[in-house]
Amino acid sequence: TSAECDLDRLTRVYENMKPKDASALFEEMTPKFAAGFLGRMKPDAAAAIMSGLRPETAYTVSLILSGRNLNAPTD
Repeated sequence: TSAECDLDRLTRVYENMKPKDASALFEEMTPKFAAGFLGRMKPDAAAAIMSGLRPETAYTVSLILSGRNLNAPTD
């Protein structure tokens, strides 16, 4: 869908930003919104951005990412 294409494009934009600049932008996002993008990114790009976040923000985003499939069916 076009919405999915928009999300993919924006995710790639964030992946290609300088990590310091992307981290500053992600600090302004709500943690849930930031986690949505970080979860779609390549691990190395997400790690570079997360390393620039304040520890509290990185922790909150990590909690969201680790729990988002908690209630998914296992069958």
